[in-house]
Amino acid sequence: MKKTVYSLVINAPINTVFEVVNSDEHIKNWMEGFVENIHEENFDYENPVGKKFKQRLKEGGKIQEYEGEVLSYNRPKELGIRLKHSSFQVDVYYRFTSVETNQTRLDYECKVEMFSSMAKMMGFLFSWFTKRILTKQMNDLKAYAEKRFDGVY
Repeated sequence: MKKTVYSLVINAPINTVFEVVNSDEHIKNWMEGFVENIHEENFDYENPVGKKFKQRLKEGGKIQEYEGEVLSYNRPKELGIRLKHSSFQVDVYYRFTSVETNQTRLDYECKVEMFSSMAKMMGFLFSWFTKRILTKQMNDLKAYAEKRFDGVY
């Protein structure tokens, strides 16, 4: 299992940053390729741990669909999700901490488990590309959250 971590400080309050990561409407504005989340019928947005959803992402001109599950949810401190595909599984945790007034530290953790030797090899070969995408995605998240926050709390 490969683990990647990334931290950054965002000049916006914790509730704003959490909402940017938790809301499908906001995710569309910073996550490249995000199409939609399709939640199961009885999805409880206030207590979503264990609830299932499908995440659709546009990758290389095609729409890929992943089976999703909410692993942890502690508004506005933590959000954890699992995405599964036939050849891998990804557990992603976003952890939020108030640093100063209107500043939030975001700690991102991603654990990837590849299910086949071929997937493991491809993951290794493209690890530099994956890190570049993560850096861009986190910078886009930061820029969007800061733009969305108007400075009045």
